[in-house]
Amino acid sequence: MKKCLLWMALLVVGATLQTCKNDTDPVGLQNVQFSFGLRPQPSGGRTETAEPSALLISLENSAGDPVFTHKRINLLHVGTSVMTEPIQLPTGTYNITEFLLVDDAGSVLYATPKVGSPLASAVTHPLPYAFTVSADDATTVAMEVVDVSQSTPEDFGYATFDINLVNTLQVAVFINTGGELVLTTASAILDHGDEVIANYSLEAKTNLLPFAGDTHASYRLIVIKEGFKTYVKDFIYSELLASLHGAPLQIVLHQFTILVNTADGVTSDFRMSVEGGSSFHVDWGDGTSSENSFEHSYTTLGRFEIKITGDVESITSIRLAYDQPNIEAIDVQALTNLNEFWAVLTPGPSSIDLSQNTQLTSVAFAGDRKLHHVSLPLANMISYMDIQGPGDLSTAEVDDIIQKIHDSVTLWNTRNGRFLLDKNWASPTNGMVGPPSPSSVEMLRDLKENYGWQVLPDPGA
Repeated sequence: MKKCLLWMALLVVGATLQTCKNDTDPVGLQNVQFSFGLRPQPSGGRTETAEPSALLISLENSAGDPVFTHKRINLLHVGTSVMTEPIQLPTGTYNITEFLLVDDAGSVLYATPKVGSPLASAVTHPLPYAFTVSADDATTVAMEVVDVSQSTPEDFGYATFDINLVNTLQVAVFINTGGELVLTTASAILDHGDEVIANYSLEAKTNLLPFAGDTHASYRLIVIKEGFKTYVKDFIYSELLASLHGAPLQIVLHQFTILVNTADGVTSDFRMSVEGGSSFHVDWGDGTSSENSFEHSYTTLGRFEIKITGDVESITSIRLAYDQPNIEAIDVQALTNLNEFWAVLTPGPSSIDLSQNTQLTSVAFAGDRKLHHVSLPLANMISYMDIQGPGDLSTAEVDDIIQKIHDSVTLWNTRNGRFLLDKNWASPTNGMVGPPSPSSVEMLRDLKENYGWQVLPDPGA
């Protein structure tokens, strides 16, 4: 066999725990770095001065699903040592399926042979080769790469070294079922400008989406599932990949759902007023359903998830009746044209996210004793806000509501609105829920004096 130049590759898995934030819970990650030590060059090897500038690596997880395909990791030259920039991986076992060193032009200079290839015996660990990322202990895995200049790709077990680099994006799609996030199927479209460059059928797992293109260009990912709000994300591939730190892009699709508990409420009869839209299917969560009806009597005690599908994007108004089963949760993010949301004197919800309902003009939660969190759109059109007690809103929560209302009023010059925040809607106390901080009271005065808003209780002059 011809003599070959061997580089010893040491895979150093750091034990420092990292975290990243994405569409769901934080993911525990470990730093992973490849370092190389160059052995003296034997005769008959590479004579040109070309040096590798990056590692191309393909990984699979223990289930055999691709994690990376030809992921490029830049090399750092520090004195006589060479190492890669660190990447991050969740703990677990991985298989290296391709291991290539390339120059600036993308030409392969060194490779690790695969099992069964003519050069497999030239290295101690031909591919695939397994390693484990541990949360507790640093792991060092010795790899070897062989000079490709005197051999063919087939000698290494590769079909070709002419690699067309493909960008890959890991995507996992979730839906909320009974208060729990579960993986689901969906369809996805990837756009670049006005051009559709790829269509994908997503399975209920972490999917690997391959596509060719400039890593610094702008793309749009559209995820579609019938009955759910369409997800749209604009991104620059290199920036998104850096922010994910090796974790998949986790997407939560939203459906119009209400979680009720008939064992904890005034009654087992649910009622809701809906305006806008013309065709709806309501799954009451107890094995029954109805068309275009938003009243239902439950015959058993328990928790039930109501799912409303159909013309939900045309809904403009939701009003929940005051005598209800306990409303544990409600998701209205799919209602993109919602103008009015009222949950007055209702037993719940304790928390609601209205941040995506940017068309809201009227919001009321008077007398919701369990309410402790409301998330409003940063830029909203709200001209009527009622958070009168008794309730459980803290000073910080009330301050956040006032800030978003005030910022939007000054942005859009919204005049002659109403803001009601007395501690008791039935017997006014002249005290405010929260209560708001002095700076928030000053914002309320600004609404009253400069924008003609009615604010009760009166914030004073």
